[in-house]
Amino acid sequence: MARTILLTLLIICVIVAGINVTSTLILASQEKINKSRVPLPTGEDVVRIFFNLINEKRIPEAIGMMDSSMVPDDTTKQQWGIQFNSLSSVSVTKIEPFHKKEWTHTKKVYKVVLKVKVKPEAAQAPIPNYGWENGENIRWIHIQKNKKGLWKISQIATGP
Repeated sequence: MARTILLTLLIICVIVAGINVTSTLILASQEKINKSRVPLPTGEDVVRIFFNLINEKRIPEAIGMMDSSMVPDDTTKQQWGIQFNSLSSVSVTKIEPFHKKEWTHTKKVYKVVLKVKVKPEAAQAPIPNYGWENGENIRWIHIQKNKKGLWKISQIATGP
């Protein structure tokens, strides 16, 4: 009988110790997950990623970063694709917040300085070079959050 009681106590200790170990492991895992969460891209990140995708000729992905108001249909997407494909290279050299006091939680504007190289054949476009120049170009990039809370390019302008 003493042996049965001792064995029962041992089983209870193992179970209790196992619960404590399991609880500790679960808490440690949750803490690790909370610390390793990757934040959503900032507005500035979105602008940089957008132009990097264009530079890398990943045009469909760049167009996917545009708000639906800019690309409401396949024809418009194709027109943007033609324009972006007319650039041999594009890179962000400077980005700065514009009229920050007018920003909201869902809308922001950045003044972006770009270094651009236009393909020679773009000179024959209906608007020569689609409005781009070789060398430095300044664009005002408007971004806004969509219904899912993701930043999207909502306007690309040549002036504020």
